[in-house]
Amino acid sequence: MNELRYVGHENQLLTARRITFRGDMADGVNAIELRNRQGLCATCLEDECLDLFDLSFKGTNLAYQTKNGLVANKFFNAAPGEFGFNWRAGMLYTCGLTNCGGGCEDGGAYHPTHGRIGMTPARNVNVVRDENGVTVTGTVRDSALFGHQLDLDRTVFFPAEGKEITIRDTVINREALEAEYMLLYHINMGYPLLSPDSRVIKGKGKSINKQGGEMPADWNLCHEPLDVKGEELFSHSNTADAEGFAYAALINDKLGLGCYVKYSLETLPILIHWKSLRSHDYAMGLEPSNTNIMGRVKERENGTLPKLPGYGRAEFQVSIGVLEGTEEIAAFEKMLEAL
Repeated sequence: MNELRYVGHENQLLTARRITFRGDMADGVNAIELRNRQGLCATCLEDECLDLFDLSFKGTNLAYQTKNGLVANKFFNAAPGEFGFNWRAGMLYTCGLTNCGGGCEDGGAYHPTHGRIGMTPARNVNVVRDENGVTVTGTVRDSALFGHQLDLDRTVFFPAEGKEITIRDTVINREALEAEYMLLYHINMGYPLLSPDSRVIKGKGKSINKQGGEMPADWNLCHEPLDVKGEELFSHSNTADAEGFAYAALINDKLGLGCYVKYSLETLPILIHWKSLRSHDYAMGLEPSNTNIMGRVKERENGTLPKLPGYGRAEFQVSIGVLEGTEEIAAFEKMLEAL
């Protein structure tokens, strides 16, 4: 049977629609709306690093959005203390390329919290749809006069059939001199996937409480929102499969639904884990990173600030996928146990 005989426009099977938001703080943001027949829906932001803002599955929201909502980059303010006033979160917010973590002064220049790349528009954006899915490509540049010139070449693949979105990135140093760089995939999950019925699972590896002290016994568990509740921050090492990928997931057993992160462990050796269970700031971040997100100055002092040689490059891969039903969740947990 030729299924296409039943179809007028290909959007009936796989949507790839370029849109522009109007009104509010999102006014003018160019984006690509993606949807497949499995019920996977996402919004890819052309104007903001080709990041993923909305992500849902069969009508259930998976992503966390801050109270700011989607914010156009024309409202971005890199000044000290301004991050919380314009940060949108969404399913993926890319952090870097010159800083991850708190803002800091370095060499007479200010590097804002989590850098500038996440609010920088992509250029040469191309959207190609075929029988396998939708491939979105573009380049995002982080540069400064008399300073660095780093390109992030990004490919986002959204499947025609399936529940996993894959992001492949290449960071390229366009200068002759060595360049320091940082990269964090700030992946943010929210209600109703995140609820008191949710838990975090990951592969084998050491865990550290980045706020000091021992790891709390309930580091991987959730509870109801509390009006007065501080955020928690952990970091995890992990174990890779035969192809070099590590995994972590947020599982909601009551919904029978999970969202997992799969990432290249060689170039993203640290999993940052952000847990915020405060009312209206109710979020769970599972964030592959190439640093400890201490900020570029402290990372350099610690000997953990990555460098790219002149005209060098580094490659990264992160996937965000959905687990549906108890069988898929159980199989995922069995896979983690076997690593």
